[in-house]
Amino acid sequence: MIVSGQLGKEIVPSVHNFRQVMSIYVYCINKAINEQWASRFVKVKAVVVHLDELISRITTDHNIQNKKEGSLSSNLVTTHPDAGNLNEVVDDEVLKLAKSEIIRALDLEEHEIKDEIINDLLENGRQSLSKYKEEFAPDVYTAAINENDGNLMKSLKEYFEQQWKIKYGSSNQWFILFLKEYRDAVNYDSVLKRTAEYGNKYMKDCPILSIVLQLLFEGIDDKFFDETNAFNDLWCVITNNGLKSIENFSDNKKRSVLLQALREYYCPKLFELLDKSKILDKDNLYESALNNVAEYGWLQGLQEVEKRIIMKHFKILLANIPVSGDTSRKQGKLDLIEYLVCSSL
Repeated sequence: MIVSGQLGKEIVPSVHNFRQVMSIYVYCINKAINEQWASRFVKVKAVVVHLDELISRITTDHNIQNKKEGSLSSNLVTTHPDAGNLNEVVDDEVLKLAKSEIIRALDLEEHEIKDEIINDLLENGRQSLSKYKEEFAPDVYTAAINENDGNLMKSLKEYFEQQWKIKYGSSNQWFILFLKEYRDAVNYDSVLKRTAEYGNKYMKDCPILSIVLQLLFEGIDDKFFDETNAFNDLWCVITNNGLKSIENFSDNKKRSVLLQALREYYCPKLFELLDKSKILDKDNLYESALNNVAEYGWLQGLQEVEKRIIMKHFKILLANIPVSGDTSRKQGKLDLIEYLVCSSL
């Protein structure tokens, strides 16, 4: 059983003696405070503040339990999930827990359209609550919509931060390491607040790339989204022209992270395009094309592998390149990137 600090303090005393509850893990923000009450309950196996620590502790305890049960019955072990499935179970429970905190913050536990409100909130952020004003008590709505450091915003930020790690980072270890490195950065909390406020509005069609851009370029603030639409310009340039569009981005570590994020953006689009153009993946062609497109953008990147592709198929490929945005403003966009790069060095 996984509980949050606040929720755990309330429900652990009432469920601790249930036979079905074998182990309890407290996943919280303040470890010291929660250890004070948790230490009274023997079934509380750990109080942790980091997701990877939670997964590691549960996995270790699970393996120990399996070994004990294995000595009694070899069949019993097969009824338990393997390590991969166990991680998925823990991930699901962590997101459910974060979601429960949002529901509690809005006093929606018994509300008849709770699921509709929460689903909209997690997709479109706090600003979506304006559509449901009549569904809340005035005090609850006012606090939720106005308090930037209130329970709702804290819960939303926690949910989205866990979503970043679980949904986008589970198959991308580099992204998990990147988030850890930038957790104390000046704009980390700003990006989380923006996501809590607007949901997936600014995630475009590749959340990993959007998050990386927002964190890498410290010059990006809210006006870049609302007033000047400059983030959209940045997005168009870098997804059309690849990493080379920021030639002055000399920090090798940042370049490496951004290149990984660009690969995540280009990969599904490029591989689908190659397949539809009837281009076979001979001698690792797809991977080579992906590396070049991420580095140089669609046109130049594909030209780098042109000699390896049948001419008529290459023409089909070029005709279907998904170039985004208004390329007529290219110089202005490049000037913008020059500014953002300089402000991030």
